[in-house]
Formats: sequence, C-alpha cells, structure tokens
Amino acid sequence: MRQADLIASGTSFCTTCGMLPFILWFARRHELYDPSGPLKIHTALTPRLGGVAITAGLAAGTTVSGVEPVGSGMVFLSLLLVWGTGLIDDLFGLSTSIRLIIQATAGVLVWRAGWSVPIGHAGWNLLATVLFIICFINALNMLDGADGLAAGVSSIVVIGFIFLTSQYLDPWGRAVEFSLLGSCIGFLLFNFPPAKLFMGDSGSNVLGFALSVLALNFYRRTPSNYVSLLVPILFAGIPLLDAAFAVMRRLSRRLSPFAGDREHSFDLLLRLGWSARKVAFAFYALTAILVTAGLFCEALWKSIALKQ
Repeated sequence: MRQADLIASGTSFCTTCGMLPFILWFARRHELYDPSGPLKIHTALTPRLGGVAITAGLAAGTTVSGVEPVGSGMVFLSLLLVWGTGLIDDLFGLSTSIRLIIQATAGVLVWRAGWSVPIGHAGWNLLATVLFIICFINALNMLDGADGLAAGVSSIVVIGFIFLTSQYLDPWGRAVEFSLLGSCIGFLLFNFPPAKLFMGDSGSNVLGFALSVLALNFYRRTPSNYVSLLVPILFAGIPLLDAAFAVMRRLSRRLSPFAGDREHSFDLLLRLGWSARKVAFAFYALTAILVTAGLFCEALWKSIALKQ
C-alpha cells in the first residue's frame, strides 16, 4: 500500500465521518426521514441522506490524489448525474423511467470517456456498457434494504478490486478504490445495525456506479478473455444475483421489475428470525468467499496463460 493510497482513503474516510453528524442533525431538524410503509423494515424515524457524505468522501479522496486520466472529467460528470438523481428521488421522488434515462445517459458518457465492456463492435459495446452500469446501480439500490448491507458488501468488493489491480500501474484506479473504501467504512460507523442513518438512493446509486466503473477500469487494464470479464461480476455476485431473482420474481407475477417487495434474500432471513447484524455478517462472509474465488480464478488463468 502506497502513501498516496493511504492519503486518498484517509481523506475520504475523514470527509465522510466529518459530514455525517451534520447531515444527521440537518435531516432531523428538517424532518427528512425515510418514509415508513409496507416495503420498510425500520420502525424508528431514521434520516436517509447519508449518500451526500459518501459521495463527498469519494470525490475528496479522488481529488487529493491529483491524478486525472483522459476522460475522467466525463466519468465525474456521470457520477454527479447519478448522485443528483438519487438525491432528488430521496427528497421528492422520481419516476422509474426518468431514473433509467439518466442512468443510461451516465453510461453513455462513461463509454464516450473510454471505459467500456470489451464486447463486439461499437454498437454492441455501447449497449453492453450502458446495461452493465444500470445493472450495478440498481443491484446496489435493491441491496440497500437492511442495515449495513450495501456499504459493507461494497467495502469487501472494493478490497477485491484493490488486490485484483495491485499489479497495474494505475494511480487513478487506485485512488478511486481507496477513496470508495474510506467512504464506505466511514458510513458504516453510522449505518451498521442498528442504523442511525440511511444512505438513500443518493448513496446506493453512487456505490453501484462506482463499482461498475472499477470493473470497467479493470477491463481497460487486462487482456480481453472470458475469465477476466467474469471476475468483477463474481465479486458483485451477491447484489447482482439478488437483483436478478427479484426481477424474475416480479416479471413472473406480471409486475414491473422495479416494483418493490419484501422478498429479497435478506428479507427472508429477517423473517426467519435472524438479527440485522447476523444478516449483515452472513452477506459479508458470502461476498468475501466470492471475492476470494474471483481472485483465485484470475490468478489461475494468468498462470495457465504464462505456461502456454
């Protein structure tokens, strides 16, 4: 771990931690609480603007690194679009179609900046990249239904990326990885069960977007092959699988894929009597297993490739 990595991580952690008490006070003062209802599991009034601190920490940590590769400005603009959409949705509500249009726009901007899924010619490549980013964003959004899940799982996935890209000379990628890790850990101080603050869509959308960009950045740095293509997807297997099952479940009932329900994997465990902490630790463990498996597959593939 280099000094620059520690600076990026420390800056994002301190920024997030420093902002969270103010956000908590501001949200309580203006009664900006997560609304209760049949799709919610919490009973106490809980603010949900933690995504503001997560995004500020990520931006601060990446900025102090001083590394700005070509196209990173467009990626940052995409991040702001995704974050702003989530924040407006938290405060006032937005239709699913508007959110998807803005997420797709962010995907196009990232593609134009040079980050993409290495599949086929330009048309298929663009479509795959946009769908990739949309899937990650909404998978993390769906995972953010129980205390500590989205931030904790994202932290472990980021650690996987840190190990995965450790051999590449990519200061910007490292800065994003360590900044995101610092933000997630800082937020967990307020979100680990029992949560004092929720991240809201402005937080879960940013986490999903940032993880998708880290995956796309890895694709830029490694030769195109099926194993390397699947490793980042394996890392994020828990939120992606949970979201995939949710979409199939809703479509089978002739409902919108974005119609909320309380039948996610973590909901079922909570219904069985598991505590929120036990659920969080179980998801952390499963994510760590998938990350380890992904790292092993990548290492095995490289060793085989070197022998050929």
